[in-house]
Amino acid sequence: MTVGQVARDIGRSRTTVQRLLKNGYLRRFEGGIAESSFETFLREHPDLVPYAKLAPAQREWLVLNGFRDQALAVKAPSVRGLLD
Repeated sequence: MTVGQVARDIGRSRTTVQRLLKNGYLRRFEGGIAESSFETFLREHPDLVPYAKLAPAQREWLVLNGFRDQALAVKAPSVRGLLD
């Protein structure tokens, strides 16, 4: 992922994303930002994302990529019964 993509996805500036990289919240991979690092960032630092200010489509995309929205009442998937 590029710095610009991450900035757009989390509703922050490119400068802020550069600061997140510098402070270790995100890490680089092959010249971009590692997707696994981005997913971890969304799960562990939701306070750094201005979630309420984002468009609904952006919020949905973030949730699908690991962001925990406390307003959503989603039950965790279960494999119970599938392996019996």
